Amino acid sequence: MILGLIFAFGVALTTGVGSVLQAMAARRAPRPVAGAGDVAVAGSVGRLVTSPLYLAGIGLDGMGFLCTVASLHWLPLFLVQCATASSVGVTAVVGRRLLGTVLDRRSFVALAGLGVGLVLLASGAKPEAAIAVNHGAQWWLVIAAAPVIAVGVVALRRSGARSGGALAIIAGFAFAGTGIASRILSNARSTHDVVVAPASYALVVFGIAGTAFFAAALQRIAVTTATAALFGVETLAASAVGLAVLGDSTRPGFVAPTAIGFVITLGCALGLALTDDLEAPPPVQEITPATITGHQDTP
Repeated sequence: MILGLIFAFGVALTTGVGSVLQAMAARRAPRPVAGAGDVAVAGSVGRLVTSPLYLAGIGLDGMGFLCTVASLHWLPLFLVQCATASSVGVTAVVGRRLLGTVLDRRSFVALAGLGVGLVLLASGAKPEAAIAVNHGAQWWLVIAAAPVIAVGVVALRRSGARSGGALAIIAGFAFAGTGIASRILSNARSTHDVVVAPASYALVVFGIAGTAFFAAALQRIAVTTATAALFGVETLAASAVGLAVLGDSTRPGFVAPTAIGFVITLGCALGLALTDDLEAPPPVQEITPATITGHQDTP
């Protein structure tokens, strides 16, 4: 149980710092102008996700994923997801130093609330293995990736803050899929079991989609806003599936403290987003179809 909590803390730390590095890369990457077309959008996201700074953030996310898988051996999905959501606090603190994010008194209260909420969650968490899910049921998780990707592609074609918020929410659903798949795979007893499990394919598809949509969201909205929207949706969706389908439960007599901790943690994570509107990314070069093909318009 204690080891699982240590890994859960590692998830929050690595994911939070990784989000800041990705946001720094997004600030420096060219963004497509409205109506630039699919080629410009794809080129913009492609340049962003292959930049060294963004890849460093992805590397930290990878470490966070390994911590997630390890913690799910001992802890229910709702606790691990809330620990992941609390990484928005790490993002806010580190972002204050590296991105100039403004934190007021309400932000510090929210950060303290994150700690209180996680303590309540940890007090009610019941360490147990996930219920085994047969391969037929796991294929439904793979199928569920299709509408998530389809809606994300539509949002990619739009520009502005609204599309950024939509992309962050869609990325949240995608990463909820990776959390559910990881919880299912925590029962695997061998490498062969992992390779043949449909949940492994769902993990890869959701992971790639979530990474791409989150990268595009960071080009449109502030990092704390994006991460708060992502983790809010991810935590609610994955926790609901864990409690309803995967056998997650709380210790006897701790339903109320766990529920309160869940609400406090998620509410404080989302509340941090409301204090981030003073973060204004500097102007960046915009990509048009002409710049994608290597030509500039002449006056």
